[in-house]
Amino acid sequence: MKAVVNGLKSALGKAGSLSASGLGEAIEAPARALTRKAAEGAVAAPRPLAEEKALARALAERPGSPLLGSTAATALAAKVARRVGPLKFLARRTPMWVVAAAGPAIYASVTRGADEIGMVASHLVHRARAAGMEPDPERVRRAAVQLLSGTTVDTGADPRHSPLVLAWLKRAIKAALPFGASVATPDPASLAAAAARVAPAVLARADEVV
Repeated sequence: MKAVVNGLKSALGKAGSLSASGLGEAIEAPARALTRKAAEGAVAAPRPLAEEKALARALAERPGSPLLGSTAATALAAKVARRVGPLKFLARRTPMWVVAAAGPAIYASVTRGADEIGMVASHLVHRARAAGMEPDPERVRRAAVQLLSGTTVDTGADPRHSPLVLAWLKRAIKAALPFGASVATPDPASLAAAAARVAPAVLARADEVV
């Protein structure tokens, strides 16, 4: 998780204008590593979220506040505040003091994002094993990322992670607003329903698919 925050910090520290696509490129590798770790953890020890309703309840729970174990989030907030112009896709109509205060919220949102990947991946692992198939960690990762990104599930294609991480950043900005929402999962019931519709065969290891 710290790798994603540090990747954002590095990207925002670059000289010159930083576009949304530029930021996305900078965080693609650490985001992929983050989701891979979450998916592999789910395959090794899935959470008890086999049922759609259980997944929906877990996703709907209010996330806790993570401990800020480093200065990465604070440094990132300062970088964002200084470069708010190039980041209009995040901060349009948002006062600079709100952007500057979003550091802890960014950290919390990324942490929540990793947790969401783990929960959805756990559900997918249970679905595959219930169908008598051993899940492929990479296919589970791809499906979880695609589900959380709101795109079509295609485990044969490696999804881009930048839309997902940019969504985490946007909800962090909203969470930093006075009376703003927390970094909770949006529409958990629909997300759980979408996960429950994924065919187990697309999650299985290639040598198990007949």
